Amino acid sequence: MRLGPIFIAVLLTAFAWSAQAQTALDEARDQFQSELAQQCPAKQLQMLSARDLRDGLDDYKGGLSQEQRDRLDKAEQDQCSSLDRGVDCVNLADIAAANDMGEMTDLAASICTDFLRCRDQGVCDYAR
Repeated sequence: MRLGPIFIAVLLTAFAWSAQAQTALDEARDQFQSELAQQCPAKQLQMLSARDLRDGLDDYKGGLSQEQRDRLDKAEQDQCSSLDRGVDCVNLADIAAANDMGEMTDLAASICTDFLRCRDQGVCDYAR
């Protein structure tokens, strides 16, 4: 039996799964941005830095049930286990998990509450 065709089939399957997962993550990010724009458009929170968004997501996670926090943690581990993935990966994993749980409206409301406004890309004022 030749391993070449099997290897190619496995590689193509992995690539297709990766593209599908990326599409789901992109859709979750787009939905999150849309929800922010709808709930607090004047704040311009699409300009949050990855670090500021991480702070907001951590605040949001703090208000969830243990089961919900576990789901977000699992999404982070599943999607961002490589050390070079960074905070953007973790942020997107949390956003996608919140979307999967039907919590996008609550997530955006939490982020809108945490920040007063963004004046420029990455120059945002905390509400606290």
